[in-house]
Amino acid sequence: MNAPRSFVGGSAISLIERSLPLQVDVRGDPGDARFTGAVRACLGAALPLVANTSAGAGPVTLLWLGPDEWLALGTERSVIGALQRALDDLHCAVTDLSDARAAFRIGGRHARDLLAKGVSLDLHPDAFAAGRCAQTLLAGVTVIVHRHAGGFDLLVARSHAEYLWAWLADAAQEFWAG
Repeated sequence: MNAPRSFVGGSAISLIERSLPLQVDVRGDPGDARFTGAVRACLGAALPLVANTSAGAGPVTLLWLGPDEWLALGTERSVIGALQRALDDLHCAVTDLSDARAAFRIGGRHARDLLAKGVSLDLHPDAFAAGRCAQTLLAGVTVIVHRHAGGFDLLVARSHAEYLWAWLADAAQEFWAG
């Protein structure tokens, strides 16, 4: 994808391609205080330790991807070296995935309706409230879904981004008029 794209249908639906300066995968032992402390010191946010939740502070959002895996979003790439140095003597991994995924933001009163067309997750706020995240399939493509106060963010492998963008834009057509 070249320049970021967007479709905005008033308050009904919006679909925006986002640019994230950083996506870094962090793996380690959440029971190791040195690991969690170093991550917090470098990223300014504590790791979420509850399955399928997120945490954030300032420009950083951390998504729980597994019992020993998190995805840090939105900070500067310069933090990668600091994080790697801080964790150097620990059994863990820090991997820059910034160019691996495209990011889309879906908002508006029909955001949940749009996603419900292609995912099997229960997206009702009682089941998937702001601060929740999950890895799932959307229209047959693996995505990370993160719900926040303004709607949903999707992260998808760049190799599937064009297809998913076209699918979302087509599926959103019924909502453009409001």
